[in-house]
Amino acid sequence: MKTFISIALLGVVSALSDLESHFMTFVTEFGKSYNTLDEYNFRLSQFARNHGHIMAHNANEGVSFLLGHNQMSDWTMEEYTAILTHAEMPEEDKNYMYHPETEELAASTGIDWRNHNRKSYVNSIKDQGQCGSCWSFSANAALENAWAVKHGHLYSFAEQELVDCDPHSHGCNGGLQSYAYNYYKKHFAAEEKNYSYTAKDGKCAYDTAKHTEVKTTGYINVSKNSPTQMKAALEKGVLAVSIEADQRVFQSYKSGIFDSTECGSRLDHATNVVGWGSTGGTEYWIMRNSWGKTWGEKGYMRVKQESGKGICGIQKEPLYPTV
Repeated sequence: MKTFISIALLGVVSALSDLESHFMTFVTEFGKSYNTLDEYNFRLSQFARNHGHIMAHNANEGVSFLLGHNQMSDWTMEEYTAILTHAEMPEEDKNYMYHPETEELAASTGIDWRNHNRKSYVNSIKDQGQCGSCWSFSANAALENAWAVKHGHLYSFAEQELVDCDPHSHGCNGGLQSYAYNYYKKHFAAEEKNYSYTAKDGKCAYDTAKHTEVKTTGYINVSKNSPTQMKAALEKGVLAVSIEADQRVFQSYKSGIFDSTECGSRLDHATNVVGWGSTGGTEYWIMRNSWGKTWGEKGYMRVKQESGKGICGIQKEPLYPTV
């Protein structure tokens, strides 16, 4: 019963431990409720594990990024990794194209499609919930941008259409951005307002949903492990990328330039890169996630640019759709 939490919140804060005080703040901020005392204690134990990790990291001097609590702070690691269903794209399915590295690009200090020439070509952050549909959010964010850059109109496409209808992906159990773009070669994209997101697998409603005029003509893979090629491709638009996100340091990211080497390059989560920039001589990717605005910097993460595969493998598998 939700009354349990209500009673707890009305208790004397001074009687709580320091940990429980932080937990009560978390419960209030994220609108959490637990039905039983056992569930409350279990979620408190999960929160404690994450809280200890956050406090220990932030206490280190000279760190380039901070950790903080978000809606996943009371999840188990099994619940967290259950939404990381993305897999690597088969090499034989890739369609590479070289992107010219011009003098203008070499002199550039960055690009940000959230504010490009005083206009946004990127929608607000979305939230996939507890469904392993990151691939659909990544695919759509890049497609929305590609259409807006070419035709001037920024749609918000329906991830649920891909979850329900893409025959080569597995809905909440994972998929690939390339599969989504192949689906859109044969099917028109519906707007989110006409095909609402449910965060669970459903029956395909393509035949009854209202659709836009948007299709893809295919996709382009950017040369792997090449920051300069990613920068050149970003001049065209937003990239769909993949990363390894199964480490607690990634789950609890709050702000700053993420440079942790704790995650490797075993890709399990699909996101986007909407631009790049530089702070104090450190260049970074502007990564867009699909975990709502309470994660990271209002849904974004600045990822330090490195050579090779990059932090969490972010430079390993960039691509974008063609329209």
